[in-house]
Amino acid sequence: MTTELVTPAPVRASDAEREDAVARLHHALGEGRLDLAETEDRVTAAYGAQHRAELLPLLADLPHGSSLAGSGAPTWTALWSSVAWGARIAVLGSAAAATAPTLRQSRTVAVLVVLAVAWMVLWAFVGAAVVG
Repeated sequence: MTTELVTPAPVRASDAEREDAVARLHHALGEGRLDLAETEDRVTAAYGAQHRAELLPLLADLPHGSSLAGSGAPTWTALWSSVAWGARIAVLGSAAAATAPTLRQSRTVAVLVVLAVAWMVLWAFVGAAVVG
């Protein structure tokens, strides 16, 4: 009687599992745990994963917190981080994507956005007063 060792076939990853992995990666980017380049590499690998085992190494060094169980909406920190990234890349080019924006840089972007909106509102009133 011979006993053969049968290895189970790898389980295929579902679209929902890939999306969950990508959401965790984006959350880690928003928290500053990953930089943009590493996040892009991992997201590309997650979308290309065919089996669950391929998703595990992408998330192995990230915490398993339950903070993603919320509404699915991004946090304010993630939104401001995204604004800071967009502004840096628009001004400095793609070389600015090498490092994550600091909290101070994110706050500077927020102040500049508020000042830009105030400037537009001011000139809208001035224009309405001149025309009107």
